[in-house]
Amino acid sequence: MSKKVSERIIKWYEEMGRDFPWRNTDDPYHILLAEMMLQKTSATQVLPIYQKMLERWPTPEDMIQVDFEKIADVIYPLGLQNVRSKRFKKLAKTLVEDYGGEVPEDKEELIDLPGVGYYISSAVRCMAFDETIPMLDANAGRLFGRYYFGEKLYSEIDDKIRDKVSNIFPKDRAKEFNLGVIDMGALVCKQTNPTCSECPITENCRYFKKSED
Repeated sequence: MSKKVSERIIKWYEEMGRDFPWRNTDDPYHILLAEMMLQKTSATQVLPIYQKMLERWPTPEDMIQVDFEKIADVIYPLGLQNVRSKRFKKLAKTLVEDYGGEVPEDKEELIDLPGVGYYISSAVRCMAFDETIPMLDANAGRLFGRYYFGEKLYSEIDDKIRDKVSNIFPKDRAKEFNLGVIDMGALVCKQTNPTCSECPITENCRYFKKSED
């Protein structure tokens, strides 16, 4: 059954998943920038800003050459532009001064970078460095919280969620599974008005069964 769940998520992603440039690169810095912009912001909002950022400042060395105000002007549509731009500057400075302009592969070093943390470090390790690890964000917590526990707004990434995901996680298709979970959470298993009729894993979903009763 666990294999069936992951296979259905991957199949759905292959047919319905979204295509974004940060998913088609293995450049860890570009992926890191995208993930930082995606925090509490939709991918469609991030897309044009991500492209402008890379056109102007494609490396940490480029980023540290400009004032944060110029960065803020570019990322203004995302909101919190002053906070975000200062964070980007601090990140670039750290990468250049401590890591020779490269993004470190080590888990703890990644987590400790300015503005990163556990989820973003997991995303970079999986998408850029091909580590077979889950990327568990609020979407994943909500999707699996509903599927396994029947709770409508379960979004916390706790040991219960991690244990369940570890049982179904396909190490040979880690990226496709992770991106499938993200897109299903964004497009199908939404916080409000989830479209269960479009979900490929309703067969044993506790939330779906409760909603039918």
